[in-house]
Amino acid sequence: MELITLRTEKMLAGGDCLAKLDGKSVFVRGALPGETLKVRITADKGDFFTAEIAGIIEPSKERITPPCPFYGVCGGCNFQIASIDYQRKLKTEILQDALLRAGLSQNDSPEIKISGGAEFGYRNRFQFHNGGLKKKSANEIVYINDCLVAVPEIREFLKTNRINTEQRSHLFAANGIVMQPKESDGKKSGRFAGMRINEENICTVNVAGKVIQFDVHGFFQSNLGMLETTVRKITENLGGFRVADIYAGVGTFSVFLADLFKEVYLVEHNREAIVLAERNLVNSKAKHESYGISGAKWPEMQAASLDFDAVVIDPPRSGMEKAVRNWIISKKVPVVRALSCDPVTFARDAADLCRNGYTFESLEILDFYPQTSHIETIATFLI
Repeated sequence: MELITLRTEKMLAGGDCLAKLDGKSVFVRGALPGETLKVRITADKGDFFTAEIAGIIEPSKERITPPCPFYGVCGGCNFQIASIDYQRKLKTEILQDALLRAGLSQNDSPEIKISGGAEFGYRNRFQFHNGGLKKKSANEIVYINDCLVAVPEIREFLKTNRINTEQRSHLFAANGIVMQPKESDGKKSGRFAGMRINEENICTVNVAGKVIQFDVHGFFQSNLGMLETTVRKITENLGGFRVADIYAGVGTFSVFLADLFKEVYLVEHNREAIVLAERNLVNSKAKHESYGISGAKWPEMQAASLDFDAVVIDPPRSGMEKAVRNWIISKKVPVVRALSCDPVTFARDAADLCRNGYTFESLEILDFYPQTSHIETIATFLI
């Protein structure tokens, strides 16, 4: 296929770099802004092309040699071609661009701060497919015997053990122990009828002095050090009578909110997670109620008609459901503490709150996953 010479312009959410070809956008994988490249078009998506690098004519002065031998083969760590300082600069620019596109000028939003931990050796949880990791945008499997972003226990495990060759398997490390949980039907547990918890897959971790249980097959953060930082930022200057924790997961934040509020209301569509949230809150002094429903259903509950002093939001990549945003706005909840794992949907949600009376008080990037383009944020909105 014909090679084309392009010059990249800016980094996009997701980690591709933007270039132009006859006025049409080209998303180039593995590039940095300001590079002149020979590229090969890999797909025509209608509104844009995707491309891969065939040669670098003029590299960015920020480009470095990736330290990992699996870079470019494994589907992870796409930012290893840049220093950690430049990675964080790119993430800040991506977030700023998302806010502008959502209609929020620099005057509408606060200065973006950034917090981060270790550049490498931070990830304590992995999901494998057929004994390996998936290649980016492909069904091919990459078999690895080391990973620079893994915690030392997992790195050692990978060097000396074979990963389960089941269709999907997991590794989790905490307190010096590596777990490779098995698949089984599990046992009934908890308040929610029909929910089954596989006790062999339950992991217990200490987060900022609290014991948290979660199912290794469910969602849980993979950087425990940054999770503790997040807990501190979630709970900072919060307190009152009643708080809602929407998209609560296994209640990680609710466990801490229960020390600051008299009543805690959890909303989480995954009922297996809610069962574990009930366990995690068993010694809580605060009254708590758990709702195994989607965020969109929450406004229909009688409890949603109560007055809340604060709401903590940690939605999936799709962001807050519109019904959740409308509920917050209609209730005029005084403090909204919002986590996000997607800058584009976060910007949409932030713009909606700001258009409806909220002040954008603070915004910070939590760099959970250095060496990757993944962006997590925490923001505070006041009314």
